[in-house]
Formats: sequence, structure tokens, C-alpha cells
Amino acid sequence: MFIKTSHHTSRAAVRHLLTAALAFLLPSTLAEAGSITIDAPGMSALFSQSSFGATPVSIRFNPSRLIVAPELLVIKDQADLQALLDLAPDPAPTVDAFFVDQLDTCGFPEPALNGIVFGCAQLPGHVFVEESEAAALSPATLMGHELGHNLNLPHDLFSSLNLMSPFFPHGTELTEEQVATILQSPLVQTDATGQRFIQITPIAIVAAPEPPTLLLLLGAAALGALLLRHTNQSGAGPI
Repeated sequence: MFIKTSHHTSRAAVRHLLTAALAFLLPSTLAEAGSITIDAPGMSALFSQSSFGATPVSIRFNPSRLIVAPELLVIKDQADLQALLDLAPDPAPTVDAFFVDQLDTCGFPEPALNGIVFGCAQLPGHVFVEESEAAALSPATLMGHELGHNLNLPHDLFSSLNLMSPFFPHGTELTEEQVATILQSPLVQTDATGQRFIQITPIAIVAAPEPPTLLLLLGAAALGALLLRHTNQSGAGPI
């Protein structure tokens, strides 16, 4: 798109143009959204600890994705949870990890402790969901805990140090028995080198699509600078 300016363009007109452009762009940056928090080294440490012996499992992340679903920013009931599951873009064995603003329920086999929900996962399955604020507080252990459910691990009610403890923040330990269950999961894949791995796609639920705002703002600023220089050269009055 080309913009042609007249020598009679005033600096006040330029100011109005920039104000309108920014008013159009900035609301998109304020849209509510689930925020993705990933701790790749922490996840790798959880699934390569000593109880794995010679069979560590590498955690590999696909590029993050956004899904526009404002009605699912807050998961209020089982219907919302099912609607979220229906949006999962990847088939097993890839794991889909959703991030939302708020979780009020978990309708999967194991109920939430005291009604407090920070994460919710199929047991077993290939989809889980996390509350964004909780994920930011404890990214590796919360994700590791929910992934553990996908891998067919129930809660460990006897040790607060265990990754599958129902108490948040979760511990980090996995027993040899739990590792044996993990290694039997169809979510654990093996690459050409013999390395076991689990593939995860992080997905943020957002209220509206977000354009490349920074680039648009830089473009608006560049346009403004060009127009201001043009009006200065044409002798327009002060802004």
C-alpha cells in the first residue's frame, strides 16, 4: 500500500493519523489470554532422574500455538472441559498442553483436592490443561505432574516429595515403579538413535487473534516519522 501526502498536510493531521493507528492496534495487545510457561531443562531433569536408570525420557516441545476460544478462558464445568478437549489439534502420541486463565473444575477420573484446581489431565490420555498463573509459579513440576497422569500415573497420597503428590507445588521424585509405568505408555516414542522421548505442543487459549503488534507499531512509527519530516520540509506549523 502506498500513501501519498500533499504539501498542505499539517502536523496536526499527522498526529491524528498516528493516534487513530495506535487506537486500532493497542487493544489487541490487551486481550485476555492463557499464557504459556515452559521449563524445558526442568522437565528434562524430571524425566531423566536416577530412577530412570539407563532409560531417560527426553521432553521435546513443538512450537507454541494459539487457539481463539474466549468462552474457554475459564473452564467452569465438565462441558467446558470437553469443549477444550475437542479443540486438541494433535493426535496421540503427541501431547497437547492447554493454558487457560482459570480452572474451576476437573472432570477426569481423579477429582481435585478440596475443589482447588491448578491443572487437569486425562488419566491416561494425551491432553492436559493448566491454569496460567500456577504454571508460572511452578512450570516444570506442574506440567510434569499433569503429564504423569497422561502417562497413567495416579496421585501418590503418601509422599509430598513425589511428583504425583496431589499437593501444590508438587515434588520432583519418581519411583522405579512409576518409571516402569511411564515407559509402558504409548506416548513414549523412540527416535532413530534409540532415545526415548515425549512430544508436547503448548497451546494458549486466547480471546482474540493477536497480530504481530510490535511490527505494526514500528511500521506506524516509521510512517509517522516520514510524514513529520515531510510536513517539516513543507513548512507546516508546529504540532
